[in-house]
Amino acid sequence: MVTLHLDDAVIKSLSNNELNILKFVYEHGEDVPDMSIQALASQVCYSSATILRFCKKLGYSGFAELKYALRAAAKKEPSQPDTHRARDFTTWMMMDSLCSDIEGTSKLISEDQLGRTFRYFDSSCPIYLWAPGGITSILSDYFEKLLFSIGRQNVYKIESAKMGEHILRNVHTESLLILISTTGNFGPTVRLGKIARMNDIPVLSITPYTSNEVAGLATVSFRFFTDQRENRGAEFTSRLPVFYVINSIIRCYLGYKRSGEQPQGGNHDSHI
Repeated sequence: MVTLHLDDAVIKSLSNNELNILKFVYEHGEDVPDMSIQALASQVCYSSATILRFCKKLGYSGFAELKYALRAAAKKEPSQPDTHRARDFTTWMMMDSLCSDIEGTSKLISEDQLGRTFRYFDSSCPIYLWAPGGITSILSDYFEKLLFSIGRQNVYKIESAKMGEHILRNVHTESLLILISTTGNFGPTVRLGKIARMNDIPVLSITPYTSNEVAGLATVSFRFFTDQRENRGAEFTSRLPVFYVINSIIRCYLGYKRSGEQPQGGNHDSHI
C-alpha cells in the first residue's frame, strides 16, 4: 500500500466523500498512477470535479501531480534524474493538469445555470461586462464579441470603476452585470458586485471553485478549476478554463435556440 504523508489538518479538512477517495488511493496506490481522472472517477463513483477538489485539498495542483507523488512514493527516484526525462515529465504533467482543469470545469456547468443565463440573453435587457484591465479585460472582450456574434444587442463594457459605479446606481433594474475574476476577491470587482446587488441588478459571475466574495454576490454563479500562480512576482494564473466556460455558455445557447430544448450543461452530481 502506497502512503502519502499528510498532516492532521489536511485529513480533518476532507469530507466523507474525499476520505473515501483517499482510502481507495491508499489501497490502489500502484494502480492509480496509470488511471485517467475519468477512470478513477468511475472506480470511486464520484465526479472528476470532486477528485480535483480532493487533489487540491491535499496540496497538489491537480490529478497529474497526485499521480506523480504516488509514483515517487512507490519507488525512490534516482538521486541524479535524467534532465531530458524530467523535462518530458514536466511537459506531460502540465498538459495533463490543464486537461484535468477543463474536465473538472465542465462538470461544474449545470442546466439550471444555463437556463437562468439564457433568460437574460433572450430578453432585451442591457448587459454590462466589467473589464478591469489586464488579461481579465481580454476575457471580457471575448465574451462581448461572442454575444455580438449570436445577435445579442445592448452589450456594454465597463472599463472604469467610477463609471461602473455611476451606471449601476442609475441603471434600470432589468439589466445584467457580468463579473469575471480569477480570484473572486479583487476589490473593485467585489465593490461593483455589491453596488449591483444593492440596486437589485442581477449579477452573473465566473470565478474559481473556491469560496470567494464575487460568487457570493452572484445571481448566477459559474465556477472553474485553475491554480493561482505567479511568475517572478507577476500574476500568472491560467485563463484557459475561463475561456472554456464562456465558450460553453455561448455554444449551449446556440444549441438551445436551434433545438428549442432545455439547455444541456455538464454532468452535475450530488457530490459537487
